[in-house]
Amino acid sequence: MARCGGGRPTVENSITLDVRHLTRGGLVSGDSQSGTWQWMWSNNRPSCQVAYQAHLGEDTGLLHLASITCFDPYGRFRHLPSQSIRLVATAPPHGGRRWWFVCPQTGRRAMKLYLPSDVCAFASRQAHGLGYAVQRESEGEQARRRARKARARIGGSPNLLEKLPRKPKWMRWATYWRHMEACHLADQQTLAFLISSTNRMLGRSIA
Repeated sequence: MARCGGGRPTVENSITLDVRHLTRGGLVSGDSQSGTWQWMWSNNRPSCQVAYQAHLGEDTGLLHLASITCFDPYGRFRHLPSQSIRLVATAPPHGGRRWWFVCPQTGRRAMKLYLPSDVCAFASRQAHGLGYAVQRESEGEQARRRARKARARIGGSPNLLEKLPRKPKWMRWATYWRHMEACHLADQQTLAFLISSTNRMLGRSIA
């Protein structure tokens, strides 16, 4: 899914094309399929619409993106050139068949291809130089994320100002106290960062 927001492109704010979209849709070797995919912004507006045709042979296949239309969060759109993407199959050790995209830029196999907002073609994460949002978080954002994640494990609110909940009936006490300790540690890290940031801001304003 695409999300509203700018900044440096990441995996999370790029359109993601997953090869499993095809196999989950019932496409098997020796078969063809056509249809339309749609991605949405977090505000429920369309982010991207793609009309496609796909064919899988015994070991190779082809996905043709006949029509690619991207939308910004306000509904303005742009049409991108059509694109053809090769597919190859491998045989996993446990049997069956696993399909992969062949990245149009690197030639390497990839389970997912991405379309950042500032480019015109799908390619692998490595080809576009995409990172993950967590890798580009500030120290404060990381501390808040850890705190919210720790709270979620015991059914707590992501609001760091709210009290931690009591032990869920289904949870063991040892597990609950371990998560509580993680919550307190994450809260302390968040508070320490806020104090440090405030002191730095006050120091700059005094200077």
